[in-house]
Amino acid sequence: MKKGMHKERRRVIITISSIALVAIIIYLVIILQSQNIRNESFMNSYESLVSKARMLTQSYQNEVGKWQVKQLDNKTMISITNDYLPRYKALVNESKKLNPPTKQYQNAAELYTKSLELELDSDIHFRNFLFTGNLAENETSTILLSDALRYETQSFAAFKLLK
Repeated sequence: MKKGMHKERRRVIITISSIALVAIIIYLVIILQSQNIRNESFMNSYESLVSKARMLTQSYQNEVGKWQVKQLDNKTMISITNDYLPRYKALVNESKKLNPPTKQYQNAAELYTKSLELELDSDIHFRNFLFTGNLAENETSTILLSDALRYETQSFAAFKLLK
């Protein structure tokens, strides 16, 4: 009888251990899926932001191109720039609201935010140049735009490594 009880007890222990192991495996799968969902959500948000910023920049640069060939005067270009500045600020705010799931993604997001901030600052200095004619403002604008491109490139490289 003792032998039968030991066998039964061993079966119960094995059954409980098996159930516990399956529960642990299920828990780990859920955690991994949750992390994958957070990663995918961030990637989609980041890519959407990049797309919006690219479209805004192209649109604004088209206006700058018209100004460069004298289709627009300074006053009109100042007005156009004033219309674009809040749109750039909205993109900066959106980028700051990204929710990176890991430090690596956070680095890519921070670099992109810095890029957008520099582009916004560049446009402000360009507007100041249009208003004052101060060439130092134009030079600052150009430097900031170049820096924005550098940060954007670094952000894309950091993001690409994570895909």
